[in-house]
Amino acid sequence: MTAFRGADLHCHSTFSDGLESPAQLVQRGVDAGLSVLALSDHDAVHGLPEFEAAAKGTGLVTVTASELSTRCDGDDVHVLGLFLDPDEVELRAKLARFRGDRDTRGSAMVEKLLALGMPLDIEEIRVVVGDGAFGRPHIARAMVARGYVKTLDEAFERFLSRGKPGYVPKPKWTLDEAIAAIRQAGGLSVVAHPIWYRDPEKVVSLGVAAGLDGLEVIHADQDGQKENQFSGLAEREGLLKSAGSDYHGPPEGRKRVGACLLDEENWNRMVAAATTRRAEAGRPPLDLRPR
Repeated sequence: MTAFRGADLHCHSTFSDGLESPAQLVQRGVDAGLSVLALSDHDAVHGLPEFEAAAKGTGLVTVTASELSTRCDGDDVHVLGLFLDPDEVELRAKLARFRGDRDTRGSAMVEKLLALGMPLDIEEIRVVVGDGAFGRPHIARAMVARGYVKTLDEAFERFLSRGKPGYVPKPKWTLDEAIAAIRQAGGLSVVAHPIWYRDPEKVVSLGVAAGLDGLEVIHADQDGQKENQFSGLAEREGLLKSAGSDYHGPPEGRKRVGACLLDEENWNRMVAAATTRRAEAGRPPLDLRPR
């Protein structure tokens, strides 16, 4: 029997704001020696067929997922939908609407930057976005390419973050809506990177009241001390534990594929819960055989 080599349950591709295709992401997972890899693009599931096809013959176990942006207590809280059925009709329809909203938002941010003396070619950016979900990283990368800023961090810190002159808010799910949609699609809802939020304990408490399933206790932005803190929070709230690199593409650094891994015991707990959820939701059973 092959030894379990870890699960990375949080990665992005060109179908949202990642820099590499689903096929390239699969190769990263193989090169890292993983047992399990999830594709969790922002508000998107339409890259999953390519992801599944690329994994054939690799021996990877693939997890269908999406990362949903929500409003919660004044924070932009991200919720991973793991093991969801990407063919669930209502989920697909709402995600398609959000992708349209993202494109409108991108255009508005480009207009704001033009007024600030930083013209960008919106059609060039749309070519880069392709079939993906238009996000601020696409604009930040265009700003770096034009020489308006030196780094993506500078673009966000000076222009694209909330309250900055190039920022435009985007339509989001409520936390309750996202958790309910994930449940309806037969998936498990997991609050991503709790280190990002002003009051993660309050976010988790609100999530639990809405039916939250898990917490991402291991993430590239959370050091060992925070990992222990969030692991304890998950245990107190009776939540599943998750882990993910949040990989978006080179330069890899601390967010390389496989940098943050879930162990076999917690993986098995997730699989058991996800199997039950699929049945409760009346969705097709999970296929977690190695590809």
